[in-house]
Order: sequence, then structure tokens, then C-alpha cells
Amino acid sequence: MKIVADYREKKSGIPDILIQREAGVVFESLPAGDYIINGRITAERKSAEDFIQSIISNRLFEQCSRLKKTHGPVFLFIEGNPYLTDHKIEKQAVRGAILSVMISWQIPVIFSKNPVDSAELLLQIGKQNQKGNSFVRQGMGFKPKKLKNQQLRFLQGFPGTGPTLAGRLFSHFGSIKAVINADREELLNVKGIGKMGAEKILKFVDQAF
Repeated sequence: MKIVADYREKKSGIPDILIQREAGVVFESLPAGDYIINGRITAERKSAEDFIQSIISNRLFEQCSRLKKTHGPVFLFIEGNPYLTDHKIEKQAVRGAILSVMISWQIPVIFSKNPVDSAELLLQIGKQNQKGNSFVRQGMGFKPKKLKNQQLRFLQGFPGTGPTLAGRLFSHFGSIKAVINADREELLNVKGIGKMGAEKILKFVDQAF
């Protein structure tokens, strides 16, 4: 496995952990992202603090733009809890930024706890890529092509939400953002969602990492 790390990532401690786990690490000055896995997958790492700073300084979406211009799959991983920083920024603003990255920019967002967890994340993705199982397994399962199908697929990731209920949620609220921002009473208005189902969805959306 070969991982190219931006030289500025040395201070994070992640490259040292990767080297200890016998990954081949090379340092370069990367124009986009912080890590390139097996020459194909680009990852942008942000500590919780840096993620909030990037929102405040308007750097976040500039970086998303650079990521989307790279070849191959890309993702953003946030190290730590972005909802628990010293900055006085509303939770809704943080969530809105994460949703914009995921939905508007179509960049997956993954969370890690600490540098060790981040290194394990990169190694697991690298191993899956080597086995040909990166993100979507080619030739297996359903790979949605249209935006609406992608949105329905996203909603099926909610607890207790299959294809039928995902369709009802989308028809009722009209967008993923509206579903995520819905309160308990609004969710109960959707056919097939009871009190327990609504609580599970609310906990899934609001639970801090």
C-alpha cells in the first residue's frame, strides 16, 4: 500500500502511525487533499478545530472545489467532534456545512476519533481499494445514476428506513435537508413512522460523534 501525505501532515502524527503499520508513506506538497491512497483516492483531513475555522474563513468550499477537480474518489474526514469546540458557532451552522459538503458537493464525510483512528481509517480504505472493493463494488448491487436515486439511497441509511419509507420521506419533505431538519411531530406525519421510528431518526441525526 502506498500513501502520499502532504508534508504539512507530519505534525498530525498520522504518517508516523501509518509507517508503524508498514504502509509505504511518501511526503509531497499536494495541491488538493492531505492524503492520496494507492495513487487513486484523495482524502482531506480536518481536525474539529480546523473544520470550524474553515467554515468561519470560507475556506471549506474552496477546498471542496479543489478536491472535486482531482481524479478518482474523494472524501473528507473530520477528526474529533466539530460540535464541541471553543468557537461560538451554532450547531445548525456546523450541520449545514457538513450537509453542503455531502449533498451539494457530493463528497462523503467520515468522522474519526483521534490520529490512531484516522490512520486505521486510511489503512482500511487502502486495503479495500487493493481488493477492488473501494466504496462501490463494481458489477454488484445497485449504483444509482440519477440524483433522485442517489438521494433515496442516502435516506435508506437512516435507521429503520427501507426503499418504501425513503420514498415517502422524500415525497413528504421534498429534500434531504428538510428530512434532517424535521422535528418529531413532522416525522410522525409520514405514513409508516411511529413514535419509536421518529425517535430513532432524531437520535441518528442529532447524536454527536
